[in-house]
Amino acid sequence: MTLLRSGVVACSLFALVATAPAGYALADSGGHVKETIKHAKEGVEHEKEAIKHLEEAVKGSNDPHAKEALEHAKEAVKHAEESLAHAEQASSKKGKGSSK
Repeated sequence: MTLLRSGVVACSLFALVATAPAGYALADSGGHVKETIKHAKEGVEHEKEAIKHLEEAVKGSNDPHAKEALEHAKEAVKHAEESLAHAEQASSKKGKGSSK
């Protein structure tokens, strides 16, 4: 049960990381946005490390819920990386004065 709780907590954190960069892409350009993107990248890297630990914990488990939580965590990181890429693109376009 503790493993399952860990998975649920991890998924919640991943969801937060996945949605955060999208909002920053809409913010005004400048140092704050770049700093936020930098922190989001660091967050994604930390979440990837957490996934490695979850993989080790789930490896010997027969709990299907724990394994499903791990898969959701992996998907959330993938989406976070995509959101971050979009945020970086939007930030760079705003910095160049593009109107798109």
